[in-house]
Amino acid sequence: MANETGEILVADSHPLCREGLTTLFARNLGLSNLIEAWDFPSVIARMASRRSIDLVTIDLGLPGMHKREGLRDLRIRYPEVRVVVVAAARDREMVLDALGAGVHGYIPKDFPVHEMADALRKVLAGQIYVPPFLSDLNARKASFADDDGAAHETALTGRQFEVLNLLAAGRSNKEIARLLCIAEGTVKVHIAAAFRMLGVHNRVSAVAVMQARAFNDSADETYLPGLLEEKRGRPMLQRNFSGVSQISYRR
Repeated sequence: MANETGEILVADSHPLCREGLTTLFARNLGLSNLIEAWDFPSVIARMASRRSIDLVTIDLGLPGMHKREGLRDLRIRYPEVRVVVVAAARDREMVLDALGAGVHGYIPKDFPVHEMADALRKVLAGQIYVPPFLSDLNARKASFADDDGAAHETALTGRQFEVLNLLAAGRSNKEIARLLCIAEGTVKVHIAAAFRMLGVHNRVSAVAVMQARAFNDSADETYLPGLLEEKRGRPMLQRNFSGVSQISYRR
């Protein structure tokens, strides 16, 4: 792996965190071609001056980054570089925002060293890493209030699962309606209800949650394959050879 990987940029404002990650790369992954950055301007400066960077690990609290906006800016400027968020927070919305911004993984800082190393191996192998806890937080159940204000807990219906599966396969609302023999307006209702129950706000986040749950329910898979790339145009979900949707963008 060391011979196949270019430089790795470790970006964190805390020297101890930077040292811990560089040590992990060297000892656990056999990678020593490492450079460091301590704020977002230094990340951009290093990316501009060193075109051999293949992977960036970045903390969401990096000074000057502005979280999602900074991540999107980094992905748009350097679409060929893999970006992994390594952050302290285990916040579901933060994970979904980061994935929606185009990163290739989200790794909590409180992961055991061997789990963090395994996650980084997956990203280096061309996969997207989704932390297992993303699918544990009420992915199939959610509370809602009816007209009288009473709270209820419900689960995604079979039809909502069918709609989401077709959504993950890259089908448009019109195609989903035709395949399921329902009205296009009904498809939109199912999508809106499913988004509310999953606690997400867009298709990318919904697919990320569903795929994370599917893989984490499997005995031998715990990652989300594919590549979320920032390219010109609308998102398009394509099937890969493993039968799992992978996210790309139509030019």
